[in-house]
Amino acid sequence: MLLRKSVCLVLVIGCVLSCGYQLSGNEELTDAPRYNLVCADFAKGEVCIINSKGKITRRFQTQNPNDVWALPNGEIVFAWRKGVKIYDKSGKLVFDWLSDFPNDEIHTCQPLANGNVLIAQNGPSQLIEVSRAGKILKTIPVPSRKNDVHMRYRMCRKLSNGNYLCMISCDNEIREVAPNGKLVRSIKNLEGVSMAKPHAVVRLPNGNTLFSTGAGVQAVEIDQQDRIVWQLKPDDLPEIKMGFMTGLNRLPNGNTVICFYQGSHHVIEVNREKKLVWKWRIPSQKTVVSIQILDQPGDASHGQILK
Repeated sequence: MLLRKSVCLVLVIGCVLSCGYQLSGNEELTDAPRYNLVCADFAKGEVCIINSKGKITRRFQTQNPNDVWALPNGEIVFAWRKGVKIYDKSGKLVFDWLSDFPNDEIHTCQPLANGNVLIAQNGPSQLIEVSRAGKILKTIPVPSRKNDVHMRYRMCRKLSNGNYLCMISCDNEIREVAPNGKLVRSIKNLEGVSMAKPHAVVRLPNGNTLFSTGAGVQAVEIDQQDRIVWQLKPDDLPEIKMGFMTGLNRLPNGNTVICFYQGSHHVIEVNREKKLVWKWRIPSQKTVVSIQILDQPGDASHGQILK
């Protein structure tokens, strides 16, 4: 089996995980664990760390987790139905933010470089930045056209230029807004793209935007003029039964790791040629909605992990 690059990333999160590696995209197809990873299972109500042998090394029980991150210091950050939690490498709860809106759902969290956390509140239809002390430091209203609390937002992101990418799932639209909430760009009604219930979005270093359409079951990369430069549809991988497409993780080698809420597999990895290089149905899990591969360099809070 050919390896282009070997990466050893030791994460002390209650245990020492084994070494992982980056793939060239030309290796033999693997239908088994390939990486150390952290994932969120929405229906099961569980965030878990899984090593490259497929063993779960830590579980965090919660209600409807969605967005999940791992930081270099061993912290695990995740959004759950009513808030956001952060556990340190020893498993101690060090941040526990709870929405005070009675009709609210939280599907977004993003650790920021200044230590704050971006959170999207579906109920009041706004993005907020919260300090580690739990204080709301910034509020950005982003109203949707449809009043659908459950489907209003999915995985929103703050960009390095200070703007925000908002996954307005109920409107089948991705909006980029300025820090004052003013619309900068709207991504919708793209020819050849089913935008039904967009879920995850990534702004790539080259300025392109990569996103998944949940019910549309597509992964799409577009340039700054909304031209499609890469697209994955169910017909591209007939050996996989794709369900609702959720989280994305673009690896340094250019491959894309994709999660599915439903379907024959929870996680797949494809290269730029749309060749399947890894597929796995995690035996203990039900509905994987977000994943971060741990065998990659970078700091998620500095935008170096593309998910």
